Amino acid sequence: MAINKSSFTALSPKNLRLVLAHHPALATSFQAMAHVILFKCAVPERQREIAIIRTGALTRSEYEWGMHVSIFGEKCGLDAAQVDALSRCPSWQELSESMWTPAERLIVRMVDELHHHCTLSDATWGLMDAQWPREQIIELILAASFYHMAAFFLNSTAVPLEQGSQRFPAGMAQAAVPA
Repeated sequence: MAINKSSFTALSPKNLRLVLAHHPALATSFQAMAHVILFKCAVPERQREIAIIRTGALTRSEYEWGMHVSIFGEKCGLDAAQVDALSRCPSWQELSESMWTPAERLIVRMVDELHHHCTLSDATWGLMDAQWPREQIIELILAASFYHMAAFFLNSTAVPLEQGSQRFPAGMAQAAVPA
């Protein structure tokens, strides 16, 4: 998968803002929460983006996935092979130990558990507690949770993809209700 480098600086969530404009009060709150998660948290950017990109892939939210891969992927050192693994790997257990640090694999484990079970196992919580300060654990959980909610909104309202945003790799498709 080639990463579209031309979109890094010019890409803006214009289409998302246009859809959110239908409810200004919620739009303000949505954007405020996204701003805190993206720019005010202590968790390192790479770790945050691993959580968000994995969430976008699991929820099959091409808008969310594409914007985060385009804007933050290369900036936080995620290469095309890592983005592909985050997007296609069926389980955190199958992520290559040579490609990912134990902490990064733990983030994917957290996202997978939240997505599939809506909670974390005691084992995952214990490993996270040993890895990060409590504040950063909360940040990681809320990043995955917020972007899970955002994916529901983006998918359900069919926010058009932004010009220049990355598209899902071949074989991945936007979420849809089966006919």
